[in-house]
Amino acid sequence: MHLCPNKEVCGSCSWSHIPYEKQLEQKLSDINGSFKLKSLKLKVKEIIPSPVTEHYRNRMDFVIDFEGNVGMRMKGKWWKVIDNHFCFLADKTIEELFTVVRDWTKTARLSFFDRKVHTGILRYAVIRVTKTGESMLNIVTSAPANKEEEATITQALKDLAKKTSVSTLIWAINSTITDVSFGDDLRVISGSGFMTEEINGFKYIVTPQAFFQTNSHGAEYLLLTVSEMVGNVESKTLLDLYCGSGFFSIALAKQTKKTIGIELNEQAIVDAKQNVLLNNISGDIEYFDAKTEDFDWKNLGADVVILDPPRSGMHDKALADVLSAKPKTIVYVSCNYKNFAREMVQLQEYYDVEAIKAIDMFPHTPHVELVTKLVLK
Repeated sequence: MHLCPNKEVCGSCSWSHIPYEKQLEQKLSDINGSFKLKSLKLKVKEIIPSPVTEHYRNRMDFVIDFEGNVGMRMKGKWWKVIDNHFCFLADKTIEELFTVVRDWTKTARLSFFDRKVHTGILRYAVIRVTKTGESMLNIVTSAPANKEEEATITQALKDLAKKTSVSTLIWAINSTITDVSFGDDLRVISGSGFMTEEINGFKYIVTPQAFFQTNSHGAEYLLLTVSEMVGNVESKTLLDLYCGSGFFSIALAKQTKKTIGIELNEQAIVDAKQNVLLNNISGDIEYFDAKTEDFDWKNLGADVVILDPPRSGMHDKALADVLSAKPKTIVYVSCNYKNFAREMVQLQEYYDVEAIKAIDMFPHTPHVELVTKLVLK
């Protein structure tokens, strides 16, 4: 029996037909296989299962197509959507909100975006929730053609806000023809415009377009694992590269002599600074909005460096800076073990692997997080 009713046509998860224990075994095998291909003498023996394997995702981007279908995209057909197809990976609150949003699209009297000819208004419904019970709905539209259309959309969204129990509703206007689920103009229709999540006792602001770990349950294990590998940071300087909104560094900052975070996303840095206040951190902590490869951090005296690059891996210049600065300890968080293996070919010349652990943040998909502690030889 498939967990997904539309397994053959949905382009979302790809491993739901595999028993979960087998998925974990396969992920370990795939990680170790990628090490072998690069002739690395590394082996991951432990994978921490996700504490929740269904309804674990705290964010879903539902597509609205030119026919007014609302749901997940069809496999291999970027312009078509399986109507009313809800994903079993998503939090149950998301499912409830999805039903309300889909019903609303039928009566809102707003046109639907055609991804081939770039006409129409409604594009995406992005629904996010927290473990603390908050929820956020981002409705992504094309830019209104005039003031009259702007007023019509605003009123339709206000009506939607009344129909849901959502904590905050955002209108995200995408003024380009690019098919992405975010906008360049954000307007708060109801609520505060953000949510607050809590992981292992630490509070985090979640704003409409900033990244946050999509599996809040697994995030607890990820944060714990990174904290354990970072170890005692009293009287030490911690550098958090690709820091996002400070997920790791916020949890460690009270113990350090100094904490520095670098992140490309400007809004994430605004959020990180807000998280400092939210968690009553009074120590020496600074966050900078910059590309990791462009920021000169080598003379900041970092004792411990956390690396959490995007799926594409580290920029060549960023890796060169790490190899040049040679911090004593690196904790590398990778969501793409193939890129990590490629970078380890160079890192192993200067570093020994003291600990390595996989954490399954993405059940029913081939993706997995890998956390590695590297110590300078």
